[in-house]
Amino acid sequence: MPSEVGSKQERWQALFSHVLGNQATWIADIGLRAGLFRAIADAGKVGATEEALSEELGYDPRYVGVWCRAAYAFEFLDWDGERAYGLAPHMKALLLEPEDPLFMGGRIQFYAALYEDYRAFPEHLRTGEVWPRSDHDPFLIEALKNLTKPDCVVITEHVLPQAPETLAKLERGGKILDVGAGAGHHLAHYAGRFPRARVVGLEIDGPSLDLARRTIAEAGLGDRAEVRPTDANELDDEDAYDLVTMSIALHETGGPPEYRNVLGRVRRALKPGGTLVVSELPYPDTPGEYRSSPVYKALAGVQLHEALVGCGMITKGQLHGLVADAGFVGIRAADQPLPTRFVMLADK
Repeated sequence: MPSEVGSKQERWQALFSHVLGNQATWIADIGLRAGLFRAIADAGKVGATEEALSEELGYDPRYVGVWCRAAYAFEFLDWDGERAYGLAPHMKALLLEPEDPLFMGGRIQFYAALYEDYRAFPEHLRTGEVWPRSDHDPFLIEALKNLTKPDCVVITEHVLPQAPETLAKLERGGKILDVGAGAGHHLAHYAGRFPRARVVGLEIDGPSLDLARRTIAEAGLGDRAEVRPTDANELDDEDAYDLVTMSIALHETGGPPEYRNVLGRVRRALKPGGTLVVSELPYPDTPGEYRSSPVYKALAGVQLHEALVGCGMITKGQLHGLVADAGFVGIRAADQPLPTRFVMLADK
């Protein structure tokens, strides 16, 4: 689709808006990593002055003032017109509460952590080499963990009610398999949400596996949850699980042949009547759709990272076809509040 004709000044303004978005990401990331947003939130309605923040957090007053003005300029903070700053409306939930489906704090940190990839991409254009995520700054893994925290809440509270029979089985007990367990936050959430159920995760990335085991240990889940260092392409369980979840995981298993293999193995691992929940990035099916939504634009940028770390891309239409080809029935798109996810339900 050709670009609409605009003046040079309008094009300049569009480019400048992109620059502002980059600045806003970094300013928010600083506020999250430095604990500034949290301290201001804890101050409540009275807000916090630059001096109070400096004293509480042990930071240089001049730098705190510079950050506060920037955070106010980009509407993360409000200012009382005299001395105190407070969080702007809804910022506490959006920046600091991972259980909120619209939580953006983890997403902001993840996008800030992608600086390594954007700097490296020109070199990789020539070599075509893959740069594994495990070789990145460890902060990227931490940011990715925080980015995906709302997903498990969305699955249990919004998606599973659309599979009432499976939900009832899990309430009574049952067994859950989480393919691509990441840092284990989903496992801990499922175990807490379904205290009679047993939860198993698969994770082959070393740093993520270590985080997942630590998460399970810290949650005191005992023998109700475990993480196996197993490649989903080698899953050999049969008729074992009432629910299998794959949250932003299928596209990391390889390419189309591996997607088919994994989905076939997942179907075999499910008990008859069991349910698959597969969540992926909502990639559009044609390039012409990328300008139609801010989410699609964001995904186009994230794909630079996904390509560098060796991940594939599955469009919404392709995902439906893959699930159908694996022999699942009752395939339907789930109604859920995350615009950055495409979630499908299917049954064995």
